[in-house]
Amino acid sequence: MEKKGHLKRFQKIINTFVKHGFGQLIHESGIKELTRHLPHRVDHAEKDKIVISKAVRFRMVLEELGPTFIKFGQLLSTRADLLPPDYIKELQRLQDHVPSISFLKVKEIIERELKYPLDLLFDSIDETPLAAASIGQVHLATLPGGDKVVVKVQRPNIIKTIDLDLAIMDEIAFLIDRYTSIGKVYKFRNIVKEFNHIIHLELNFHQEGRNAERFKKNFEKESTVYIPEIYWSYSTQKILTLEYVDGIMLNNKDSLGKNSLSKRKIVENLSRAFLKQFFLDGIFHGDPHPGNIGVLPGEVIYFLDFGITGYLNEEQQQIFGKLMLGFLSKDLDEVMNGILNLGVISEETDQKELRWELERLQEKYFEVPLREINFGQVLYKLMEISFKQRIRLPADFTLLAKTFLTLEGLISDIEPNFSIAELIKPFGKELLRNRFSRKKITINFYKNFNKYLRLFEIFPDRITSILERGAEGNVKLKIEVVETNRILNRLNNMTNRVSFSIVLASIIVGLCLMLQFLEVVIFRRFPVAEIGLIL
Repeated sequence: MEKKGHLKRFQKIINTFVKHGFGQLIHESGIKELTRHLPHRVDHAEKDKIVISKAVRFRMVLEELGPTFIKFGQLLSTRADLLPPDYIKELQRLQDHVPSISFLKVKEIIERELKYPLDLLFDSIDETPLAAASIGQVHLATLPGGDKVVVKVQRPNIIKTIDLDLAIMDEIAFLIDRYTSIGKVYKFRNIVKEFNHIIHLELNFHQEGRNAERFKKNFEKESTVYIPEIYWSYSTQKILTLEYVDGIMLNNKDSLGKNSLSKRKIVENLSRAFLKQFFLDGIFHGDPHPGNIGVLPGEVIYFLDFGITGYLNEEQQQIFGKLMLGFLSKDLDEVMNGILNLGVISEETDQKELRWELERLQEKYFEVPLREINFGQVLYKLMEISFKQRIRLPADFTLLAKTFLTLEGLISDIEPNFSIAELIKPFGKELLRNRFSRKKITINFYKNFNKYLRLFEIFPDRITSILERGAEGNVKLKIEVVETNRILNRLNNMTNRVSFSIVLASIIVGLCLMLQFLEVVIFRRFPVAEIGLIL
């Protein structure tokens, strides 16, 4: 039964792609080989006339296929290093437009997960959800002690649906990697694997709660940022209960203007919060749309929904910081080194052309005032250049670029005369000071102390062993010349061709002599020489 459901879903996916004009892609990718085993015929007839772009049709395919594919499209919208700009722009329009589940179903899920009747768990709970998305929906409730909370409930059977779609995505990605040239470069199966990891983290509400606590710890000394408390006794992997924060969401511009809040101060505090996440914390909120961010009196920023978070290790933070500062200071070498150190270079990467593309990008912003630089667009341009040069960038960097772009759009909507670029230099300098501070050097030393200790322990024994072998004459020096075999094979082929040419020339000369001396009785009436020369 499960296999039948798998094939039925696979057929629906293939037919949806074909219906929207992607039959040729199915044909080229080798997916057609799998469709032969489907229980029903797959229609390969494309639309007679397709008047809308492929990018729009691709978005329509993902929307029609449902939550898993919408989420996958949202991930792809961050990958300007994989897709052309028109696809990126279209995929950014993908939204979760899903109907809410009934309150009876919500009640059933809460009671099953928390092991108590609903009326014992909460003094009250609103039956109308505050919001509904593809993975879960949110209800406002009051605890017995009077605390107002928000209860996030996972949709029933969503994990089973997503796992089925992920299995099919993996099969399709395998075929694209195997049969298409672009698949061999970009390894789409790895992208599906990355998506699998991300979406299962988002499905695990315990993980989201841990993310929220980590953010709370990172901002505990910051008076301009507030992170809600998590109620762990009311939370499971499918239920997340967190403190209700009574503020103004940033998507409510009318209320922002009526509450004597300084819009300039709001965007400054918001920018500093994100720059701290990017440059100092190494973990950042990956979904900063205005419905996930609010403001309290005093222009204090608070965050909601920590399901999508990005991570930068210490090395990536340093590279990103240098790349940003290099761009601001017009240091092309620093920018180029940043791109090459962040990404994985392919055989098709042309570093001269890469440098030329980066020069053109810098020229575009050469005389532009700092406050007019849109860094989100700069990062997307860098990813487009990487796409052209077949450089694969880490997924978290592409999520960072998307976050930066969304953040700048949000800031521009609230306060058009403010640019986050004005604050980047101070944070970049703080990053460098932090890297070379006495505290950081001490932490790194103790972190690597065991490695140094082990090295000192084995060093005398290794040196003694090498000296003893040298005295016995057992030390062998192995020198390997790179590409020796390829060079020898080419020389061998050249020698064979020269030898063949000599033999062929000899045969031709011999046949020419035969034309002059055909008095030999055996060949008098048979044109041996002429046939030989023609051959």
